Amino acid sequence: MRTIKTLADVHCLQAAQVFSPSFLSYLEEEFLGLKEAFDFDGLDEAFTLDTYGYMVVLEKGDNLRDLSVVGLSREDGGLLGSLPEFVEKVERNGECWYKVVVIYTNEYGMAFYVPAKAISDDNEIQNWLEEHVE
Repeated sequence: MRTIKTLADVHCLQAAQVFSPSFLSYLEEEFLGLKEAFDFDGLDEAFTLDTYGYMVVLEKGDNLRDLSVVGLSREDGGLLGSLPEFVEKVERNGECWYKVVVIYTNEYGMAFYVPAKAISDDNEIQNWLEEHVE
């Protein structure tokens, strides 16, 4: 699991080449889109998602049924027990991932990014995501 709260977090992932260039480019676009949506006029590097809810990139081996470290408890089913605001399926350059937005309060929500290859061996999660895609 990787968390993104600042543009520096995105750049760190890019430098480490942990994910594909397409996915990393998408994450940077998402971050900058959130900065714009929250009407932040300062430098990109000064903007943080701490106040609003941050971006969480889930990886193979993460337990999507227990994401208590980011507020989705095992007792409630983790991501599978959440009521997402929306689920979007994104396809670029032959890759696929899901964006799942969960609203916690009126002012705080989290965006979860789930690469399809990270859940390729879990039919229940695949089905849950596909059932919620808008």
